[in-house]
Amino acid sequence: MRKKVIGVYAPSSPAHIWFEEKYLFAKKQLENMGFEIIEGSLVKNRAYQGYRTASAKERAKEMMELVKNKDIDIMMPVIGGYNSGSLLPYLDFDEIKKSKKKFFGYSDITAIQMAILKETDLKPIYGGNLVSTFGEYEGISDFLKNILDNLFLKKSYPLEEPIFYSNKFLNAFTDEWKVKKREYIKNEGWLVLNEGEVKAKVIIANIDTLVSLLGTKYIPSFDSKILILEEMNANIDLEERNLNTLKMSGIFEKLEGLIFSKPELYDEKNSNFKYIDIIKEVLGERKYPIIYNFDCGHTVPSLIISQDSLLSLQANKKEGVFLKIIDNSFIDK
Repeated sequence: MRKKVIGVYAPSSPAHIWFEEKYLFAKKQLENMGFEIIEGSLVKNRAYQGYRTASAKERAKEMMELVKNKDIDIMMPVIGGYNSGSLLPYLDFDEIKKSKKKFFGYSDITAIQMAILKETDLKPIYGGNLVSTFGEYEGISDFLKNILDNLFLKKSYPLEEPIFYSNKFLNAFTDEWKVKKREYIKNEGWLVLNEGEVKAKVIIANIDTLVSLLGTKYIPSFDSKILILEEMNANIDLEERNLNTLKMSGIFEKLEGLIFSKPELYDEKNSNFKYIDIIKEVLGERKYPIIYNFDCGHTVPSLIISQDSLLSLQANKKEGVFLKIIDNSFIDK
């Protein structure tokens, strides 16, 4: 059987240069799992402009060169950042659609994924940045292996809570990422804000990046969807602003269900507010099920979910939360 081939590109931050050793380690881990890696031209040639590799046009060109490479099955960014959205005007979505490739990524890669959902019939996969997902020095966890097995092999499967999780930042600008053992804490589990049951297709997005796309032509429809929102740096003042912006955009009115993931970093800004407090304040009363403390995004481990998959959500304050992928869009029909 032919090895699956991953095309690696840098649409935002140049983590392969910032964290070269961790990048090479993550790349090797994927190769050890049986994947073949093809680096994009900017990654391979170590193009560098501080916070990015090159201009938006050049980064889009790198991405499109990999998209047009028929040997490549999977597109994977080195990491997120802040500027993936800059590529969107320069991407050829007809070529992207024709390629039938699987586009992994999360965080700032939300911009590319929302545009692919809007402009094509492809279903990107939320999760799987090369450095941050596969660069854990402890190796590929059993939890991550199970996530990938489910994603690649199963049409239907339950989503499982990790027993322990970590939101402790490990500095990859130093040797901390490999010399300091990651700290894990007991997971509180997925918690219910609003009870209910629903089956609907799912869209997953980083809050900050999603807000940056509002008003553009690259926003997909959220009508009758379950929306999963995640954040890396959840400063309470900025979260209030972002959530209110989403509220005023009308997105929350269109949903059938809403899920909030754990942020990696949370700063209450001397408010004594928990993250859920500002969510409750902004959302107000809703008729659909809402859960929080979910594990998809920046905490470790993190679920990897194919966009537009059919998801069953059951939220009951006494019985807890049950989530199941009924129709995994990663697997072609």
